[in-house]
Amino acid sequence: MKLKLIILIAFSGSVLLFSSCRPKNYELGNVLDKNVLKYTIAPSSENPNNIILTSLTPNVTPVWMTPYGQSLRVEDTVNIPFPGTYKFVYGVESDGGFVQADTATVIISSLDQNAVNTPMWIALTGGYGQSKTWVMDLDANGVSKYFTSPFYFGGTGWEWDPAFKDIGWSGVTAGDYGTMTFDLIGDAHFSSNNKMFPDLSGTGKFMLYPATNQLATIGAQVIHDKAEGNKVADWNAKMTIKTLTDSTMQLIAKEDANNWLIYNYVTQDYYNTH
Repeated sequence: MKLKLIILIAFSGSVLLFSSCRPKNYELGNVLDKNVLKYTIAPSSENPNNIILTSLTPNVTPVWMTPYGQSLRVEDTVNIPFPGTYKFVYGVESDGGFVQADTATVIISSLDQNAVNTPMWIALTGGYGQSKTWVMDLDANGVSKYFTSPFYFGGTGWEWDPAFKDIGWSGVTAGDYGTMTFDLIGDAHFSSNNKMFPDLSGTGKFMLYPATNQLATIGAQVIHDKAEGNKVADWNAKMTIKTLTDSTMQLIAKEDANNWLIYNYVTQDYYNTH
């Protein structure tokens, strides 16, 4: 009797083990048709540069793809400071899986005054609706009016020091290198008029990144020489702003990760009055 009981317990245990190992059947819900997705993408009545995203599809998790990243909020606001054409995509996660609507295009025609009303934007451009013109800190006589030379060498692990006069700017020809202008008149415009090398001149746009102290120009290059400037890998890449005041600016242009050229600029007003 005792033996039968042991066998019965063992058999019962194997049945439980078998039943616990059997795969469970899961059923997904119906996949939503994208035509039933409901949402709105609309500018704020208070600020047309604020785009309000509202998911109106019930019982789903919204997934927004915006020019500035992804959002999972039912309602969200994305600020787009500059004019242009921008793309948004609305999608949802439901029991049936992920589905997304067609890409929506949003046209922004205004410049957001509040977005560019910070110290760095004002120092670079003069502020909303204004423009500011800059020159290399060098004249035809080889004189620099604020810095000790129009550019310094730099790199990983060391910094140029004013005492290193022997490695100042020997590779740069003295002369009038022209002007470059940053403005916030309707958009973030940039123009470069390099008198020494007209082929380096051009017009385009620019973007300032205050959070990382960086500047990038699009369609045109900041004024610079050719002797050293030709060593820079990409003049339209983001450049670190070493210093920026109302009248002076230093930009780091990289030859590579370990070697830099630190270009020194002053405003045209400072250049003309000192």
